Amino acid sequence: MTSPARILVTGATGAVGGAILRRLTSAGHDAYGVSSRGGRSPRQLAWRIGTEEPPDALRGPWHAVVHCAADTRWNLSAEASEQANVAPLRALLKWMDEHTHLIHLSSSYATGLTGSVAATASDAYRNTYEWSKAAAERLIADECVTADIVRFPIVMGARADGYLDRYSGFFWLPSSLCTGAVPALVGDPDAYLDIVSTDDIAEHIRQLVGADRPAGVRLSVLGRGAGAPRVAKAFHTLLAALNSWRAENGVPELEQLRYVSADQWNRFYLPFARAYLDRAQLLRVTAFQAYQSYLSITDPFEVTHQTEPITSTLYRSIRRWAETHAATARRVPRPWCP
Repeated sequence: MTSPARILVTGATGAVGGAILRRLTSAGHDAYGVSSRGGRSPRQLAWRIGTEEPPDALRGPWHAVVHCAADTRWNLSAEASEQANVAPLRALLKWMDEHTHLIHLSSSYATGLTGSVAATASDAYRNTYEWSKAAAERLIADECVTADIVRFPIVMGARADGYLDRYSGFFWLPSSLCTGAVPALVGDPDAYLDIVSTDDIAEHIRQLVGADRPAGVRLSVLGRGAGAPRVAKAFHTLLAALNSWRAENGVPELEQLRYVSADQWNRFYLPFARAYLDRAQLLRVTAFQAYQSYLSITDPFEVTHQTEPITSTLYRSIRRWAETHAATARRVPRPWCP
């Protein structure tokens, strides 16, 4: 398919959805976006998928639906995560007609602890977000004759300037470093930390939209794979970006935190924290648990589409985060004490 297509992007006000909507629009497609609250553009409509009927403007036909909408919170209950990440997909499948090309955005971490989305038990996954993304992939495999599933790891901003529509997820880390919310980095410095740019995802979606639909359910896995930066290099880059911005703005540089293994943290430091830290400190510390396993992955992802090196994009993205969150980026962390 090479002529302009009518395309709907869900989650269009998010970091990934926004980049995809812009890329498809710049490619000349008739692209619309939806999110729970809508956006500023008349082409960004409000629709709570699965809980309400779609606006009249969304009546078909659609050449493609790019399903980006997701709730990435890792600490939801299984029921809440299913309602957030599986129920809307189920509603979309009923709403689309047989001629619509579904492109579903998933996560490289959807394979959980077993390396497969086949497991249905929640304890086969690190958290309920992963479990729900795996459930969504199984739903597509069961109900779709043809569809594209696109997995990707941690997301940074645009390669040119680090821009993101929304700085969330991984960007909890630079915020925590500046505010002193974490006393140590829990992870393996030699582990792989696979990262992609929103540009990588948006361009891949543009290519999928412009091609014929697959004969069955096709899987794409974006990332660097064995070429992904190690945790130590990624954190060195992150700290360098923060400190360069802080130096330009007359703020003392941040010190490198020491690494603590997840086992050491959970067996020794966390019990101490529970006994002596105040409620606010403990809340910050336990929130970091969501990232422990992601900073300890010693086997790289097997990717089908290897992206370009990401270190310079990581640097630009952290700098851009600091520019747009200057009050937080200027904070001077205080030493932890009970």
